[in-house]
Amino acid sequence: MNKVFFRYIAKNFWGPFFFGLGIFIALMLFGSFFDRMSFFMKSSSGFDVFIRHLVYQLPYFAVKMMPMATLLAVLFALGAMIAGGEWKAGMAGGWRPIEMAAPLIFCSVLTALLQFAVQETVAPAFFMRSEYVFEGKLRGRGDWQRRVKRNVSFSAGDEVFVTAHIFDGGAGVMERVLVNIYKGGELSTEINAEKAVWDGALRKWAFYDGVLIKYGAYGEKPVSSDFKVFSGVALKRPGDLALERLVPDGVAMRDVLTRIKKLRAIGSPVVSETVLLYSKVAGPLANIVLAIMGLTLVLLVRMSRILSFGAALATGFLFWTFMIMGQSAGEAELVPPLAAGFGPALIFLALSFLGLRKAKVF
Repeated sequence: MNKVFFRYIAKNFWGPFFFGLGIFIALMLFGSFFDRMSFFMKSSSGFDVFIRHLVYQLPYFAVKMMPMATLLAVLFALGAMIAGGEWKAGMAGGWRPIEMAAPLIFCSVLTALLQFAVQETVAPAFFMRSEYVFEGKLRGRGDWQRRVKRNVSFSAGDEVFVTAHIFDGGAGVMERVLVNIYKGGELSTEINAEKAVWDGALRKWAFYDGVLIKYGAYGEKPVSSDFKVFSGVALKRPGDLALERLVPDGVAMRDVLTRIKKLRAIGSPVVSETVLLYSKVAGPLANIVLAIMGLTLVLLVRMSRILSFGAALATGFLFWTFMIMGQSAGEAELVPPLAAGFGPALIFLALSFLGLRKAKVF
């Protein structure tokens, strides 16, 4: 395709894209404003705290709304070409439909890369700040990430298992702790302590006021001794043991991978985390899928700009709903994690290609 023609079509994409992105973010912002205003009214925090909470959500809103803005941009750009006779002129000039649509698909690839960059860098940190302000400041929840757990059991290393009545991962403290250490599948050492505290300087757990029991060969009597302080056993640091409440929009893919590694280390299931990982990969691809869906809608149904805006909203939210349903089904283990993450995008892509075939684009 002629470079000038390619750039001309691509240029028509970006104005509607940023216009739509701004409108969609504003809609999300106003929705969040009115949804959470009641919490602000009940809190003693200043209005600046509430505004800060909303501002911190902007990157998150941008990530969620980019596919819809991409769809709107394709609807507007291609609709304008058809209304202005440029589409027919291009066809008459020997350009195939797929060639004239290629610049818009290329732009959707760029928006997918932009969404991925924001999703993996800015958005998670700002979303966690917004949650901290909302949960910690407006709602007064100190442990909103649930770092304090009760009556937990987990693996803390090779053949090392810990049970604690209270585990505070943020403070690095365990209360009423029982540590069982095995060698070759046989119980070797047991530590029963009232408290354990992580010493950051020494990078060790210190156990207080307890009993140390050493087990010998089968048939031998265990040897026990009381202690005030004991630190002669290697356990993982709190950061490798503390698994706070998962905030899907507050973590990047690398954080999800780290969490999966931690969960596997302590013998916990990783279904939800695996579904989330695939969903984060599929999220930016939605820009390309909805761009192709936009081509289908315009070529099958002639729409005005107002109708195009409504179609972008309806299709985008429908796709978003399918994504949420897919994740829920994956977390409930009704479908495999891979299908849960990529299934909605593949369904919309298949429908789009069927529509394009009907429109004789190929």
